[in-house]
Amino acid sequence: MQSQLLRSLILDQAIASIEYTEAEHARLREKLLSDATHQTWQQQEGITPEQFEAWLRRELKIRKFQQQRWGKRLLSYFLQRKSDLDRVVCSLIYLRHTELAQELYFRIAEGEQSFAEVARRYSHGTEAQAGGIVGPIELGKLHPDLARMFYGSQPGQLWSPVAIDDWVIIARLEASLPVQLDDTMRQLLLNELLEAWLQDQLKQRFQDS
Repeated sequence: MQSQLLRSLILDQAIASIEYTEAEHARLREKLLSDATHQTWQQQEGITPEQFEAWLRRELKIRKFQQQRWGKRLLSYFLQRKSDLDRVVCSLIYLRHTELAQELYFRIAEGEQSFAEVARRYSHGTEAQAGGIVGPIELGKLHPDLARMFYGSQPGQLWSPVAIDDWVIIARLEASLPVQLDDTMRQLLLNELLEAWLQDQLKQRFQDS
């Protein structure tokens, strides 16, 4: 609780001198009120119009602070993060034994059985009932070895069995969904940078105390 309060204090101090116009306020208000996620949040939390207005003005100052501090480096940060943020749809079969994995791989590769059929019958993964399908999922949320396989590969590519941790995995890339630097992604990345900055500020405060 103490760190949460200190976090809010640090952020409030950082945005204290940030100014905005009523036009900027109106644009953000219109944007958020048209967002179903924010509408649901207001309803679930029982936010009153007055509370929403206070939150909105603080949120606008936070967003302007983010833009002032990290806006110029956002493109380079996006390119740095892109390999983790790109999404894929893939099919995975988790097996325990290399010999069985090799046999099943050849069945799939030669068209004797479909990937989905093999996954449902033999895979130990939680996605077995879905025919091995996983995703869309960010590459950064996959095992690093799988992410390296999929990054830059073509949909439809089937890999021979690969040992990852305690499993032998047969993998196929179904679709590649490169991330775009649109408004939603820009805000997500700015939030990441803000969070990292706040964590650093908290760490410094605790070291100094």
